[in-house]
Amino acid sequence: MVEPKLQAEDAGAAEAAVMHVFGVSAFQRGDIAAALNFMSRACAHPAAPAIWHRNHAEILDRCGHSEAAEAAARLALLRDPDNAAAWETLGTILVQREKLAESCACYEKAVEIDPAFVHALNNLAVTLDRLGRHKAAVARYKQVLRLEPENLEVQLNFVTLLGELGRYQEGLEILHGVLDRRPDSMRANSLARQFKRELRRHAKPDKRSGSSAQCAVSTPP
Repeated sequence: MVEPKLQAEDAGAAEAAVMHVFGVSAFQRGDIAAALNFMSRACAHPAAPAIWHRNHAEILDRCGHSEAAEAAARLALLRDPDNAAAWETLGTILVQREKLAESCACYEKAVEIDPAFVHALNNLAVTLDRLGRHKAAVARYKQVLRLEPENLEVQLNFVTLLGELGRYQEGLEILHGVLDRRPDSMRANSLARQFKRELRRHAKPDKRSGSSAQCAVSTPP
């Protein structure tokens, strides 16, 4: 015979699991308000696992409740400190809150746990770039591209950084490969035009300085 207290606990856990399923379903169909309602009810259960709190954090963040989203993501990590996806979620929420250095630490933790976590690696590279840590950002982009050499988003993010660093020829070589596969990519075409203009501009001799030098030579003492 099941004790009444245990039976009630089992029923509460089952109801919370149903609320979580309803929350995920509502989120997938775009009903964010219903998703938040269901997920909040699911996560009120004291035994709610890390994945529920992570999902709750993402929905809260989508609703613009960034402080509550951060708290939910941290709760997920209390449940499971080795959850790479929860570290990535917290990092993304912190970016929204302009806590860039802390978000980098979260992304670093995510890729330490899962070195092949491409999304976290890309986000880490983007955030490092925003912090002005360009050398580290380049290294992370290269790490992602070793894992997924034809990842279009990562390639274009990397090329954009190369442009910021004035490495136009290197960026153009990557863009040639991108455009062979995706000639319709508006961003790749735009970057290619920009880089070609910059390379031409840097290749042109300075006519004004040459003219000034000639005048200086021909001017009588």
